[in-house]
Amino acid sequence: MRQAVALCAAACLLAAAVWPHGAQAAVLLERDVQGGHYDVQAYARVDEDALLYKAIDADPPGTVRARPTKLRRARLGLRLRWNDDWIFRAAGNFAHRPSLRDFWLEYRGWPVRIELGRFPEPFSLGESIGSTDTLLVARPSPTFLGPDYGFGAGFNYRAGSWGVSGGAFTRDAGYSLSGKYPENALSLRGTWRPLRGESGFLHLGASASLRQARQGSGVLLVGSAETTLARGLAPHSPLLPQSDDYRLLGGEAAARLGPVLVLGEYIQAHVDAGPTWHGEYVEAAWSLTGERRSYSTRYGTVGGITPNEPVTLGGFGAWELAARWSTTDLRDGGGDRGRIVNLGLNWYPVDPLRISIGAERVHRDLADGSARAATIAQMQFQLSF
Repeated sequence: MRQAVALCAAACLLAAAVWPHGAQAAVLLERDVQGGHYDVQAYARVDEDALLYKAIDADPPGTVRARPTKLRRARLGLRLRWNDDWIFRAAGNFAHRPSLRDFWLEYRGWPVRIELGRFPEPFSLGESIGSTDTLLVARPSPTFLGPDYGFGAGFNYRAGSWGVSGGAFTRDAGYSLSGKYPENALSLRGTWRPLRGESGFLHLGASASLRQARQGSGVLLVGSAETTLARGLAPHSPLLPQSDDYRLLGGEAAARLGPVLVLGEYIQAHVDAGPTWHGEYVEAAWSLTGERRSYSTRYGTVGGITPNEPVTLGGFGAWELAARWSTTDLRDGGGDRGRIVNLGLNWYPVDPLRISIGAERVHRDLADGSARAATIAQMQFQLSF
């Protein structure tokens, strides 16, 4: 707890120092030259998780472990924009060993945007929400069944009330460029906002991905415990060496009414000539201070919270309550099932800083009939600028 207080104080001081100059500090260089205009921006993000409470029920003892703190992210990135047509991004995570995060070029000169490099595959509402804008301290467990980053080429098109994104990705780009599952893939996601008004909106969407693992490696999918501080609680599917091909399907919905946002998804994974796995979740957030999360029709995703009255202007910042229920069922063929209830309180004292307190009850039902469970309470500090 003493570490958590120290981290909170350090984060608040850093945010207070950065916030008044954040817009100026972000633009490193902006210049008009013959034939156009360009600007270079740097950005950074730091995430730290601190354990407040744990109660673990596991047999045998020691199969579930919790750590007191974890530096989840220490990300540095650079964005170069030429006119409004070309954008290049490069970013790395330096929390532990350095690793590549973003490395892609985007062309916006046509009605259809084109992307090339390492970027997030278009699949799932939960994955499309930026890591700074998630409702709780971690993404829902079922979204881990889907892809993360991949190396390939993609496109995005926006109409009046709908958008579509797709791409082709390769597993042969090397370890640093491939995603968490190095696979050949074709992915597509379409979203539609049929209702829109001053008070809110309704969002519907669907995703599909055809995936091929390296020959002979088989298929193995893993959920999450929705916390980085506990090990041994994430559900695992069985390894299926007899097949390297599988497909993912997803359906999603979201609705916002004033400061209240509700969203949910169903994700299914079907292995060719093998089992079918699935996961689903429902989550909601309520901004107690009245702020409203934005919406992007082009990418079919929601944004984060910007406080109307930050503490630097004499206010109390923005406060948000959030809750989630999720299940990840990988039992078909001999895997696990995970069930999680997650509650959270988010405070945004100033725009670059978020401090969250979360409590969750996690169950992992193993294939052998045993079970593991834990109650975890944690604090998360998130600073981005």
